Amino acid sequence: MENLLIVNADDFGLSKGQNYGIVEACRNGVVTSTTALINGEAVEHAAQLSRDLPDLGVGMHFVLTLGMPLSTMPGLTRDGQLGKWIWELAEQGALPLDQIPRELDCQFNRFVDLFGREPTHIDSHHHVHMIPAIFPIVAEFAQRKGVPMRIDREVHGLPSFSVLSTEGFSSAFYGEEISEGLFLQTLDESAARGEKSVEIMAHPAFVDNIVRKSAYCWPRLAELDVLTSASLKYAIAERGYCLGTFRDL
Repeated sequence: MENLLIVNADDFGLSKGQNYGIVEACRNGVVTSTTALINGEAVEHAAQLSRDLPDLGVGMHFVLTLGMPLSTMPGLTRDGQLGKWIWELAEQGALPLDQIPRELDCQFNRFVDLFGREPTHIDSHHHVHMIPAIFPIVAEFAQRKGVPMRIDREVHGLPSFSVLSTEGFSSAFYGEEISEGLFLQTLDESAARGEKSVEIMAHPAFVDNIVRKSAYCWPRLAELDVLTSASLKYAIAERGYCLGTFRDL
């Protein structure tokens, strides 16, 4: 029996360049899944493109660190904007935990409105759902909705939840040294741990003016080259992996 590999492209909806990169990596590469930034500048464009890609699994990229929230979040915004100060608040024990469930619900409902269906799974921008105080909120929500969720089991001290997820998750295909070798090393390490299902996170994109403002810019273009390589698709199959989505769990 083949193992399941989900190659998930984060940040669908960030910009048109990001969207087109993900679509290219799906049509001509190994990307099988993506997650949408519901408050992203190009999320309507992403939803439109996804209608021509029925095999692309589209999940929800819960956002608490970028742009404007969909609900009132005075405890987490500055000048109406979300930002990376969330970790500082977490360290201080000052997270507005009572405001997060409503925002999660608003983003989920907008996803359904835009994409016409529920997300295939839930993860988050900058992995904020793995913050220990936030994890139970998102896990309970995913459990209640019957939606799978990305879980990074390298994060210790999290409560146990019976929420559907892959056995393995890796964010190692990231950084300045993107290569096919790095991708396959990540996959081989998962196989060595005996994981029968694994998600590898990716960020393929064409660079546009919005992507250029990201601290992680040019490697996205390098990722796109690797993820659309014919030799990578062959090497994945040779290792006994079947490409799929969270629908296949």
